[in-house]
Amino acid sequence: MNNIIQLIAGKVKGEIEENIIRVLEGEGNLDDIVDSVGEMVNDIGIKTIQAIISELNSIIKKSPERSGKYHVHKGKVERTLITKFGELEFERAYYKNINENNYVYILDELLGIEKYERVEGNLKGDILDKSTDVSYKKAAELSTPVDISRETVKKIIRENGAIGNLELDIGKKRKVNTIYIEADEDHVPLQNGKNKEMKLIYVYDNKTKINKGRTKLENVRYFTGEMNPEDLWTEVATYLDEAYDLDLVEDIFIAGDGANWIKSGLEIINGSKYVLDHYHLSKYVKIITAHLDSLENPIYIDEPLWNYMKAGNKKCTMEIINFAIEETPIKSKRESMKRAKRYISNNWEGIKNLFGEKKYRCSAEGHISHILSSRLSSRPMGWSVIGADEMARMRVYKANGGSIKEYYRNTRSERKREKRILELDEKMINNVKRTYNNMDPDIMIDMPYISRTDGRWLKGMLKASYF
Repeated sequence: MNNIIQLIAGKVKGEIEENIIRVLEGEGNLDDIVDSVGEMVNDIGIKTIQAIISELNSIIKKSPERSGKYHVHKGKVERTLITKFGELEFERAYYKNINENNYVYILDELLGIEKYERVEGNLKGDILDKSTDVSYKKAAELSTPVDISRETVKKIIRENGAIGNLELDIGKKRKVNTIYIEADEDHVPLQNGKNKEMKLIYVYDNKTKINKGRTKLENVRYFTGEMNPEDLWTEVATYLDEAYDLDLVEDIFIAGDGANWIKSGLEIINGSKYVLDHYHLSKYVKIITAHLDSLENPIYIDEPLWNYMKAGNKKCTMEIINFAIEETPIKSKRESMKRAKRYISNNWEGIKNLFGEKKYRCSAEGHISHILSSRLSSRPMGWSVIGADEMARMRVYKANGGSIKEYYRNTRSERKREKRILELDEKMINNVKRTYNNMDPDIMIDMPYISRTDGRWLKGMLKASYF
């Protein structure tokens, strides 16, 4: 163990000396220092891990518990793993179980290294976390100096699987008067050239104004996934029941663009009211009115149309739209206006609730862009259905405050939760502890190669310079 400490100390000292000399001689700058130190840190990381693994391998070999149950079949078997520091190469013994006549790498089991695993678990967690924001290839490049293919990153994501919407703890039930639910979908491009709707639902119970044009949603919780709407809404209903004291809730609003799958939530969320998204209502109003001021005999119905809708007067709303259609000479335009009229008529209850006492404002478009579109559909790429589902769920889990890395670590631990195949005697473990507790922490100070130069090289360099 002293050897590795001396090796590390020597590397650090040498790195400091070399970088200072290069800068003073005009052959280096901060960028060079950062690159050089980064390489040194990675090298030290690999050598430190190798030393720890070597020590553990030795302890297992010397263990009386091991010798009574396992015989050494092969003394040195090499293995390579990719880590955040680079490629880790180490040796360990291969044992034969005397009683059961099978073979095992005890060290691999002790360290939680899975059979045929090529990428170390902690690095997998880092790659998973970064892949939610950048491409598979970029996620690997940001996580390790070793080249890792897109296919390997995809396999890591498959191993992690689809994260459930109800994975995170909910906490104590909240007591509120109103619950807001908003929903929309992103159109994700698939590898077969088609598009797939990825649904997003989110729940919150209040809004706080941060500044002009920016509002924070309080206690927001997101839901997504490649599943039928009924199952998705059932998960939302489960969350509401666990997160809120529903006996105290006076209003539950479900807001969206009028899609049938969004309205289907009204059948599952008891006592909910539908609200039409103002953005989509405005879009259909423009289809009806945008061209009217350019007619040979211009007409202006924007203000009265909005006033009738705000007042909840459906009869006058339909009459003024009919008038606009009759005054439009182009047949194709009239057809699009009739479709817009049907949209407004079919969503009339949502329009009434939009302009009701609480003047509801839905922000689903912005959340779709931030949570889903920025990773799934805003770049030229094609997804598989499974890949899109997994990525959407990871982004939602992260947006809900979860750690992708911790989630992977926990699921990995669950797979390895069975009892260790070798239980070391407590007396032996205590002996190992004493060995390392008695090591002199000042050993680095007295190393001959640190003290021998006494800083003369730096004094000489400064004396020869113009500083």
